[in-house]
Amino acid sequence: MLEALVQMGHAGHPVESVLHVGANEGQERNDYAASGASPVLYVEPVDSAFAILQANLADMPFHKAIRAVCAERAGEAVLFNVASNGGQSSSLFALGAHAEHHPDIVYTGAQRMVTTTVDQIIAEHNRGRVPNLLVIDAQGADLRVLQGARQSLPAVDGVYIEVSEQPLYEGGCTYQEITDFLATFDLSPRWLSMDRWGHGEAFYSRPRREVAPLPAYSDNLALNKPATQSSFGEWSYFHTAQGPGGAVNGALTGQFGFHTDFEDKPWWQVDLEAAQPLNEVRIFNRMDSGRERSRTLQVLLSRDGETWDLVHDQVGQTFGGATTKPLRVMLNGVPARYVRLQLTEHTAFHLDQVQVF
Repeated sequence: MLEALVQMGHAGHPVESVLHVGANEGQERNDYAASGASPVLYVEPVDSAFAILQANLADMPFHKAIRAVCAERAGEAVLFNVASNGGQSSSLFALGAHAEHHPDIVYTGAQRMVTTTVDQIIAEHNRGRVPNLLVIDAQGADLRVLQGARQSLPAVDGVYIEVSEQPLYEGGCTYQEITDFLATFDLSPRWLSMDRWGHGEAFYSRPRREVAPLPAYSDNLALNKPATQSSFGEWSYFHTAQGPGGAVNGALTGQFGFHTDFEDKPWWQVDLEAAQPLNEVRIFNRMDSGRERSRTLQVLLSRDGETWDLVHDQVGQTFGGATTKPLRVMLNGVPARYVRLQLTEHTAFHLDQVQVF
């Protein structure tokens, strides 16, 4: 498992979504997918590496390649230097000490590009949700990348970043400069690994956020009400699963209360037995594994079980459960008898609990 993901676990932060700046060919993609993070944004400026990155992500929904060079300001024309090692040492800066430590690596050309920022990438490609893990490998320009993330950093839980005691590239930054900058956002150093030249990686995180108590209602309208699901498989009555009713039995386990088979657009629904005004549907994801399978969840309501109204679409974003923040869909008194949850992918559908108020 990637060190960035390991350190997020040690810090007590579930990995929800990732932005990786300097992703090269997406070598970490399978680890990100295994972590349950969704979406994952990969930023890579080098043309040749970006083409491979796109191909590597072609069959990975909600893993997106973005060709860009990040800096502290957007809209500046720059020459981006391309390195001979598959683009991995490419940088905005001249090689400097890097050439002394790695004489076999040279620049073979340069690309004319216009800078963007982390804040702008998030606004354009993941509006409304800041990835809670930033991975930055900007070859000396790492501080400039962070300076372009000022709006996003207050919502970030962890930063895994390349660091150096002394600048590795001409005009590059130091470990202390990065540490001082991140301290202003309550992000402190938690892990550090350096080689004999004083170059390596560091992980910064904020203290674990306390989960605010959920508002209390007098009655869960879905508790022990009749439920159905689109299919049954070997897991549907296995371990903590109790068929479709396992999601409305009131037992929060952090695991799965119901489980469908693998199929196209699986669904689950509950019958409240009478149409009534609804204020909120509260959905607790499975947290032990496979939580990314609920990333395309849609919530639909019906009075008669025939005509359905879409009231929420998760559009590729993971969400929490018993140990973090569940998904809360606010309804403001919309009348309904049936609540259906469905996915838009070919996958298995499983959740911990569903509450309706």
